[in-house]
Amino acid sequence: MFLDCTTCDVQSFAMKHLVYLLLLLSMGLCDARPPEVRIGGVFNLGSYQGKQSNVAIQLAIQDVNNDPKILNGTLLQLKTAEIGSTALIDAGNVLQLFRANVVSVVAPMTAQISNLVSFLADSAQVPLITFAGNDPSMSLKHSAYSMQMIGRDVLQMKAIAALLNNFQWREIVVIYQEDELGLSGILALKNALQEISARIVQKFGVSDESFSNFSWKNVAKRLEGDMTRSRVFVIHTSYGLAQKIFLEAKQSGIMKELGGAWVVTEWVASSLEIADDTTMDSMQGVIGVRIKITHTPHFENISMRWKEKFMRLYPNVTHSENIGIVGAYAYDSVRVIAKAIDDLFRDNKLAELEFKSSGKTSTDAYVFQEGNALFQKAVNSNLEGIIGKIKFSNSGLLEIHSYDIVNVVNREIRVVGSWVKEELKLSGVEIMWPNGSSKTPCGFRKFIVGVPPNVVFPGFINIKDNNKLFNGFCIEVFKKAVTKLNCPFDYEFKVSENSDKNPNYDTLVQQVANKIFDAVVADITILSDRSENVDFTQPYTDTGLVIMVPIKNTKSSGWAFMKPFTLSMWLTALAFILLTAFLLWLFERNENDAFTGETARQLEISLWFSFATIVFVQGEKIMTSLGKVILMVWLFVVLILNSSYTASLASYVTVQQLSPTIRDTESLRASNTSIGHMDGSFVENYLIDELRIDKNRLRAFTKATDYVDSLRSGSIGAVVDETPYINMLMSENCGEFEIVSRPFYRGGFGFVFAKGCPVVPEMTSAVLNITQNKTELDSIRSCWFGSDSCNDDKSNVSQEQGGNDIGRLSPKTFWGLFVISTGIYCALLSAYLVSRFCKGRINAVKVQPIPQENPVPAIQFVALDPNLLHSRGVRRSYTALPPLNVDHQQSTSRLHSA
Repeated sequence: MFLDCTTCDVQSFAMKHLVYLLLLLSMGLCDARPPEVRIGGVFNLGSYQGKQSNVAIQLAIQDVNNDPKILNGTLLQLKTAEIGSTALIDAGNVLQLFRANVVSVVAPMTAQISNLVSFLADSAQVPLITFAGNDPSMSLKHSAYSMQMIGRDVLQMKAIAALLNNFQWREIVVIYQEDELGLSGILALKNALQEISARIVQKFGVSDESFSNFSWKNVAKRLEGDMTRSRVFVIHTSYGLAQKIFLEAKQSGIMKELGGAWVVTEWVASSLEIADDTTMDSMQGVIGVRIKITHTPHFENISMRWKEKFMRLYPNVTHSENIGIVGAYAYDSVRVIAKAIDDLFRDNKLAELEFKSSGKTSTDAYVFQEGNALFQKAVNSNLEGIIGKIKFSNSGLLEIHSYDIVNVVNREIRVVGSWVKEELKLSGVEIMWPNGSSKTPCGFRKFIVGVPPNVVFPGFINIKDNNKLFNGFCIEVFKKAVTKLNCPFDYEFKVSENSDKNPNYDTLVQQVANKIFDAVVADITILSDRSENVDFTQPYTDTGLVIMVPIKNTKSSGWAFMKPFTLSMWLTALAFILLTAFLLWLFERNENDAFTGETARQLEISLWFSFATIVFVQGEKIMTSLGKVILMVWLFVVLILNSSYTASLASYVTVQQLSPTIRDTESLRASNTSIGHMDGSFVENYLIDELRIDKNRLRAFTKATDYVDSLRSGSIGAVVDETPYINMLMSENCGEFEIVSRPFYRGGFGFVFAKGCPVVPEMTSAVLNITQNKTELDSIRSCWFGSDSCNDDKSNVSQEQGGNDIGRLSPKTFWGLFVISTGIYCALLSAYLVSRFCKGRINAVKVQPIPQENPVPAIQFVALDPNLLHSRGVRRSYTALPPLNVDHQQSTSRLHSA
């Protein structure tokens, strides 16, 4: 039974166009044409999409029949076949459609009927135009008469890939419809992702029949069990199935639990306009792509008429405000086939269309003889549709190069960008994500970062507070690098197993490959064999194997006699000599003629006396008690210094004769000395496999102090390890050891990530940024290792550079002796000053005249200060006085005492 989609009967239609037809006849332009032409339509009227496209096609046929410029008097009629029941009933309905002598079929390309419709179109040579569904390339595999009024998966997946690339999401989890169309879309997505170096890490198939077994909780468990980092979900299903998926996610709270970003394909995004409030709430924050629609006045007019017709036919069905993508393509499909039929009539001057039976079976459809010609006319169509320019490729694919990027926000569809001619442009409109934030999610769950439990050098990895507080040089560099990412990911440090043992770095690397950890932060050297299963970032510190031995100076020096004392010790000894000389001069100058005379002579005698006592007993005698005490103390100090100097010099000369036998890798291999290395490091295998050193010579250590103690005791003769460790040892044991070889294996410490982890390139750039910023890296290094200087020497402190003070005597060695001696000196000086002060007060009293029996000229004696005389170079000698009438002896004595 045919369905007349016009609002008037054939008679009224003829009356309307009678004048026009007569005019054409009079002009000789009217060709003989069939009175009517049938086209077929396939609908699932039980779905909204079926209702939407049914109303659009009826509206299009009405407009074609009312347009005298198209078909020129031929009436276009619609024959329908309803699907959505059992497969057998659907197949029968479709077969009957093709037996009704239809010249073309318009239908959605769904998985249920795609193969059958394509096969029948090919058999009947009837052009097939699909206007809904996905994967239009499916029909091309089965029919040479298929045309697609829908976007190709290849193009829409390129648009989705561009969107993912814009946010730098490299790992994707896909939920797809488990049928031929869904699988085809996933294949197109996979190819598009490869172009941006992204990949699908997990995919979950679901269908209407199997949805009862689908659970987001199971999906989450599988993601956690497989250590899947990605939290970017692409939903590629029909709209009806997507509704169920998002409602289940909303009810289970999985969207909030998993977080991340949720992207829907055009299959779903094109139907969002009909979503109810419950569905829109469940899809809050979702982004998607749909074919771009330009809301022209013509589009708005058609949408208004479509809405009125839809409400009349389906008054109780929720509908969109406009005709929508599916309705628009269904409408334009009718316009394309109508224009092709008109061209076919005009060019071939056909009075009727011919159908012939193939005669094979009674169920075979009739073959449309002009089918190929009509198909070519339709493919060559070039007209303006209600959604834009309509143009097909030679293979019948609609050339679509524009998609809108949409975002569901508060039950509204917000256009936030577009993809035009393979170029993504975001409009700058704020995008809201499922977590309610406008901050772009990184697309990862929290990273589990492994940390070794025990390390030989705690400065690199430091774990405290019962494995809750993590810091150290490696940890701080990692934290700093993460902050420099465009989208810093969340992470959690976790101590690896076997926490009672020293870490084996190969085992740690393998734990990343086995998906126990997402990454490992430690002082792990980048090795080629390790890189086979994991990815390393750029090295954040240079390394290389070096040989460290105890310092032994083998170079002769003309200043060897200076070696027993440090510079500060020499200066301290000189200061004591000058102090002793000064005190002796001060105490002896009034009582000892040897310390009198001119200033230069007094200085000469004092210094000579102090220096001479170092090697032999001086000739001058000490007259005062204070001077004798000073001499006793000084001789004791000299005894100690002499003995220590002699012993140190002898030791130095003896050690000079002992030359270290290890100077490079060749001498290391040739020697028989034991070699120390870090337990769990690759150094052991390197020494055995590469340098061919006997395993019995190797000693593994678990603590840094074991290196130092073993080298000092002589149980090992050398240590082979990486430069950061060796530098740290030498900094802590300043000048005691030296490096005797150039780095003979260069590597570097790097952060370990799982193979193909998308954050590695950006982390590498961040690490490179840190290493190039010397100030930034040095601040972290100095925080954990202190300054690189060692007694003002910045690098390897060795005898060859003149910076080694190991074994030399310093003031610290004799600080007790110097303190006691200085204390005695100060006490003696204080006693001297007190005595001089007291004598000065007594001698300041003037001497009175002595009365005599015989009057003589009065003579007054005045006390003379001997110091004044001495200071002027006057020696202690006096001129005899003339006889006086006083006791001569008494006068002389008083003068002398003065």
